[in-house]
Amino acid sequence: MKIEQLEQVVKIAETNSISLAAEHMFLSQPNLSMSVNKLEKELGFAIFSRTNKGVETTPLGQNFVESARMILLQLDQLKKMGSSAAHKGLRSFTLAHMHYRYVNHALSQLFQQHDEPNLRFKVFEGVRNTVLDMVEQRQAELGLIGIFSHYHKITIRQLETKGLQYFRLCTSPISVTVGPGSPLYTSKSDDVPAEELSAFPLVLYDEAELEPYTSILEALGIDSQGRRIVVSERATVGDLLDKTDAIAITATSQIAYNNTDYYPTMRHFRVRGCPITGEVGWVKRTDMPLSELSLEFLQILSSYFTVLGEGLPPMR
Repeated sequence: MKIEQLEQVVKIAETNSISLAAEHMFLSQPNLSMSVNKLEKELGFAIFSRTNKGVETTPLGQNFVESARMILLQLDQLKKMGSSAAHKGLRSFTLAHMHYRYVNHALSQLFQQHDEPNLRFKVFEGVRNTVLDMVEQRQAELGLIGIFSHYHKITIRQLETKGLQYFRLCTSPISVTVGPGSPLYTSKSDDVPAEELSAFPLVLYDEAELEPYTSILEALGIDSQGRRIVVSERATVGDLLDKTDAIAITATSQIAYNNTDYYPTMRHFRVRGCPITGEVGWVKRTDMPLSELSLEFLQILSSYFTVLGEGLPPMR
């Protein structure tokens, strides 16, 4: 197994295409395919399933790609150790989160407040486990994650075993997001009965086909094998909702988005009759104090959850 093979599978997973990955990496498609085939033979399982529409990661392949991505990030950190004199006095802040657009808004606001020559911000988006791994391995100082109520205790135990602390920002009901192509878009109501959701196709992040998300679909009466589009990037969700009649299920607080310029063509509806709630919070390593930049960022982010005199929910 070689480092370049890890880079290759990560790029293929990002593009969902061997030909596009080969183009980005300045390789011939046959050579890239041969390299991946050798890696799969060495591992003893298929990383990708090939279809007429491109490639998709297999369940084992998805875990392998996430691990490969973490290894490559660690290698990048190692290369940056022993910074040159030009980087002395550098102030940095690294953040990882689960595709929350308002988090990027808060980060932008913080960056604009600091007109410093030696300032560097890094931000990563990914699924929950990727975010937690980055914080645990000191690749991100803070992580922003979402937790669903029926898996809250399990998630908190997982954080404790990783040496992480969790602080809640906001609790919200399950809601759906739709674009202009959805029949729900022109509804005069602000909520939708759970039993009506099964009539619509879904846009889901790739982790949504695993627990705890599959049980949420069951609670909403949605067929786990129904029509869907599975994506890995937040921007793709917005594009697809804007152009199709699909819906996206989320527990992200709309309070935060009311304070930022969320996709202007999107509408959000609370799901009526769903017993599951969700919350958003931040995590840090237990043994690492927060930097000044982290504290400033959290102050900005917390302000997004205060609307019309409502206070920020108590942290824990």
